Amino acid sequence: MKTALSISQLETEFKSSDFVLKTQHQIAKDFGTSGIEFTTAFFTAPLSYLELINSVGEKLGQIMTLGETQTLQLLYRIDIPQQDFLALATDTEFIQKMSILIIRREGYKIYLRSVYK
Repeated sequence: MKTALSISQLETEFKSSDFVLKTQHQIAKDFGTSGIEFTTAFFTAPLSYLELINSVGEKLGQIMTLGETQTLQLLYRIDIPQQDFLALATDTEFIQKMSILIIRREGYKIYLRSVYK
């Protein structure tokens, strides 16, 4: 059974509205444990990839205002490797690049669930 997923394969998965919506639910669930809530529309309508990056970026910015501990706890929960976080820590496009990593990781979780169900 194949479990590895390349970025191009993941991008193909994101062409499915169902996959996008499941990914959005996973993102909202993980952010919700940190007290960051998404709008009702986030749960009901699949967003374009750019809209998803912007939405996650906005919520990531919110959690960052709560402090480093909360931000790191969220990234740990989502399973973003510490070296990826540290590599982007001083990047001027941190929010956007980290949002993309979060979306990819959350999408990968959805993919793995579909493979092992």
